[in-house]
Amino acid sequence: MGSMKKAKSIKKFLVFLVILIILAVLGFSAKNFLSAQFSADNYITQTETIEIKKRDLLNSINVSGKVTGSDVIKITSTLNSRVKTLNVQLGDYVNEGDVLCIFDSSDFQREYDSLVASTNNSGEQSQHTHEVNQRALENAQQDKIVSLEQAQRNIDKALRDQENAYNKYNSTVEKYNDYAAKKDSAYQEMITAQNDGDEEKYQRLNQQYQEYAQQVQTLDSELNSLGSQLTTYDDAVQSAYDAYTNAERTADNAIRSAQDAIDSERFTDTSSTQLQLDNLQEKINKCTVTAPQSGIITALNISEGSIPNTDSIISIENDSSLKITVSIKESDILNVTEGMKAVIKTSATGEKSYSGSVLRVEKVISTGNSSSDEGYSTEIMIDNKDSDLYIGMNTKVQIILEEKSDVLAVPYDSILQNDEDDFYIMIAETNDGVNYSARSVVIEKGLETDYYVEIISSEISEGDILIASPASLQNGDVIFISDMNGN
Repeated sequence: MGSMKKAKSIKKFLVFLVILIILAVLGFSAKNFLSAQFSADNYITQTETIEIKKRDLLNSINVSGKVTGSDVIKITSTLNSRVKTLNVQLGDYVNEGDVLCIFDSSDFQREYDSLVASTNNSGEQSQHTHEVNQRALENAQQDKIVSLEQAQRNIDKALRDQENAYNKYNSTVEKYNDYAAKKDSAYQEMITAQNDGDEEKYQRLNQQYQEYAQQVQTLDSELNSLGSQLTTYDDAVQSAYDAYTNAERTADNAIRSAQDAIDSERFTDTSSTQLQLDNLQEKINKCTVTAPQSGIITALNISEGSIPNTDSIISIENDSSLKITVSIKESDILNVTEGMKAVIKTSATGEKSYSGSVLRVEKVISTGNSSSDEGYSTEIMIDNKDSDLYIGMNTKVQIILEEKSDVLAVPYDSILQNDEDDFYIMIAETNDGVNYSARSVVIEKGLETDYYVEIISSEISEGDILIASPASLQNGDVIFISDMNGN
């Protein structure tokens, strides 16, 4: 049975050769004929091929997020007052300094006016007190002058008395010494007269001697009395100096007390009253709420006539530059860096795309309501200043991780790996334009995308024929190729 099939195949092949020769003579296209015959008889399996081309490749991740202003300011208020006037609505554009709303400030104003009136009355009382304290200080200063002048006069008198006492004592000492010398001289002369037997002279000299002795005795008693008084005069001088020091200390204390009374006026209730006035004025000022920056009203938590039930009353987003906040999965976050390009699309703008770049990547994961919500918050800055994008639009963002232009690339599935772990592709080669054979070429892989892979090999050129599904082929196999798919 097997030999019959083999003979049949040989016979069929011979018939095929004869037909091929005839067609060549008649000028028919052998390739077209082979295509029809091989397809019909499955003699040689057709192989799908692709023309190798240079392509622009990019590797990216796709995320989504909403358009927001680059700078969002939340205006807060803690006033427990009704909204008297509301000048804006949600979505309004406001300029910096515009009045957004006005709270009722009447209660604050009444309290402020009442406190001002009370402060004016207390101010008059404070002025009177200050004048009294100032007079007390001036009196204390004058009293010091008077008391010190009196103390100085006492010192001067004590010094004069002391000087007079010492002068009198010294004068008495001189007299004492003079009479003592005269007494001694009279005594010597009296002895001489006695020895000479001159009785008259003796009696006269004895009389002088007795008078001098009496003067010496009297002056000695006076010196003893004057000497004991000198200590009293010394003590009087010291007491006068001490009295001066005490008077000066007492006067200084009186002056200091008067000055302290004046200084303490700064720490009276006036300071606390001024603080209350400042707080009330601040509340009155806060009743008029103005826009701290230009932008769009994106949140409005108050209404005219109501009392706010939350601190955050108005949000303003700066629409001069827009951004998108997206969430990057943990598996992708290490591939995303600041400055990477991004392509932005929205359902509202259709196929129109906008360029952007990664502005900031948070390094702390944000946890949502479920594990699928977890991710790293990343801000994408929109480059187009005058885009058609509005705050709040839902966007789809393609973050470009890597891109290359004009490189040879083939589909991912057309790359195989041999036993030596080398990557290779199969290309179709021909010498006559009719007969093709498969040849493997070792390559290096470059940038990989979801479908195409960059290939690097000196043996591959643009226009080479790639075998799209080479898994069943071996190096050198004869193949028949169908029309090439150049995609």
